Amino acid sequence: MGDRAATDSFTDCRPSGKVIGTLSPGGVRRLGADVEKRIGIDNGALRLQPLITPGWGKQGIAYGPYPRRNGLTFVAFVLNGHNTSESSLLETLRQRLRRWWLGSEAENPHKRLWRWLTSSHKRGMFRRLLTWIRSTPRFSKYVPLPRIEENFAIGWFPSAIPGNPPMEGNAAIVRATGADNGELLVRVGDRCAPLFQGLQNLQIYYAIVLRERGAAYYAASLPQARGLGSYPEMRPLAIDPFDRTPNLYAAIYQSVLGQIGFRVDTRVYGVQVQSVPEFEQWYGSARGADRLVGEGELDGSPAEIGGDWSVCTGACQRTPTGTIAVAADSLALLDPQVPCGLLHTEIATGARPGTSALVWRARDRENFWALWLSGDRWEVGIREGGLWHPVARSDRPVLTSNTVHSVQILDDGDRFQALLDGQPLFDGDLGDRRGSDATGIGIGFLDPHGNQFRALEAHPRSVAIPASQDLGAPWMATGSELILADEFEGEPLELSQTQTAIGGQSWRLEMGRGAIERTGNGSARVRATAQQPNCDRTAYTLPWAFPELADVQVEITPPGSDRGQGENGRAGLIFWQDADNYIIVSTWLEDGYGGASISSFFHLDGFEELYDAVWTNVGKRVYWGIPYTLRVVFDGNNYLTFVNEEPVLYRALSDVYPRISRLSIHRVGIVANWEWGNDTGSYFKHFTAKANTHGVNGGQR
Repeated sequence: MGDRAATDSFTDCRPSGKVIGTLSPGGVRRLGADVEKRIGIDNGALRLQPLITPGWGKQGIAYGPYPRRNGLTFVAFVLNGHNTSESSLLETLRQRLRRWWLGSEAENPHKRLWRWLTSSHKRGMFRRLLTWIRSTPRFSKYVPLPRIEENFAIGWFPSAIPGNPPMEGNAAIVRATGADNGELLVRVGDRCAPLFQGLQNLQIYYAIVLRERGAAYYAASLPQARGLGSYPEMRPLAIDPFDRTPNLYAAIYQSVLGQIGFRVDTRVYGVQVQSVPEFEQWYGSARGADRLVGEGELDGSPAEIGGDWSVCTGACQRTPTGTIAVAADSLALLDPQVPCGLLHTEIATGARPGTSALVWRARDRENFWALWLSGDRWEVGIREGGLWHPVARSDRPVLTSNTVHSVQILDDGDRFQALLDGQPLFDGDLGDRRGSDATGIGIGFLDPHGNQFRALEAHPRSVAIPASQDLGAPWMATGSELILADEFEGEPLELSQTQTAIGGQSWRLEMGRGAIERTGNGSARVRATAQQPNCDRTAYTLPWAFPELADVQVEITPPGSDRGQGENGRAGLIFWQDADNYIIVSTWLEDGYGGASISSFFHLDGFEELYDAVWTNVGKRVYWGIPYTLRVVFDGNNYLTFVNEEPVLYRALSDVYPRISRLSIHRVGIVANWEWGNDTGSYFKHFTAKANTHGVNGGQR
């Protein structure tokens, strides 16, 4: 393909197995692999469906090849099916089929089976059965199931069908992390560098910008999405200065989809390969950058971008191969005038590594953060008022002899982490806001004529997505007018005997043999205990006169106060068209699991396929006895879920059921759900429901 730009909008509908080898609407050949014939296009997006036998090199789409050059950018707008997808063994087939037959226990199993036989949900059941059989312990005794945790890869690869994407090229990788959902990693050198855990199941915009060596990584999603930039801004995440593969393919690959036998699909809304003028310099989007080579004193010399250097103590000298100190205790600062979000440099050592520092959040010579590195230890800390305060340290070897090391700091202003050659120096990240608005960066030396600094670059915490590469906004809608609200004030009564404080609507018990009742102290509670859980799915609803959108929020306090008390949370929200069509978004907080989930269930056309439920693991965002707000915005097809204002789960019903018709929302309410167990007494407070009385305000999806 050479220098030809590639854009694929996936507006041409194609059945599963009929995508690879075709031309995009823009005339670009779609390369890749579809061994099990599970890649299709519908509803304006590419669809990657679960494999029976997971593995790399079996399912993915690619474009190219392209020669490596500065600024060549691959962007993709993607919804990974489940960021904690991994291969796993199931129970016996008999146990799985029995659970499928019983379903969510909201109706008689025989009636449920009859409804399945007369519904469209039979489609795909044979393949689902094959997947379950493949994952049973008995089958795996003869044909072992490969253990896979890295489930999704996007980036630049040496071939159109990479054999092991996490170990090739320049790519972003998603890895399953159980209770913390997903972990985002990127290739730095020969490692997958972990950036953060808690990657939620949201639409994400990825951008991987090639350089003469390596690449720069960016990502964006909704505002307040953990670890990501807020569209239309994207967050610089990492730099790889090592990879030199001359010709590359832009590709997206999936190794495994779903977890514990649930079916979930990945959606790709658009991709583009294009040279971006804003990124054609070696430092890309940096606001401060200098190769740190040449001749003469560093003090007073201009950086390539970001102003002039100031050597505050000691003396520093440019050389043809890097900047060195020519005096002990040398410190040089540069001020790009914006807080640094990603700071990267190369440190070249000699036969005996010296001690050097990478400096950020600098106000002046007396106030800054620094990461000190040497051959036998590292230390990170803050200098305040001229006094050094260590925050974390280790005596393990760090810098090695005669090596060029990559060092980078990722800092969002609240928390930061450090990577050396793609390896974290400390577990997770460090939370500290001191100096977070300071804009200076720099380099330091303890001893003269030791290490050399090269290719220093400081990127802001977010950069604008180039207009030519904007593939569209993540879906988001909001209700602008408060229609219903209930503080659950008043004497203790079963909820169906009460009305909302705003809107004056009566609650109605829609389903279930359980009860939710006002407590008399400004809350409503599921009538249940750890000893006597709620008996089944119980929902109360209110009339809703705006069928195109409902923006509903409630504060929930899970029962109990800590793990080990036998308390389980299943509280949530329900959106109701009629008895045959509704969706539920609810908490799953289980005493025997190390985290919590937000789950969504779909009862459509009179049947609920239990193993089509979609969820996201939210770690300790939801915990016993601690109130949290659950908000769901639903427009009849798209829904977006927030926990304490953080977006955690997006899906469209058409992502799960391609031929589904948009629902009309006729009632909204609260629910004590069934999800492998029942609620033991969750509390509800501050229920609100908003609408757009002048039309739906939403995104493109």
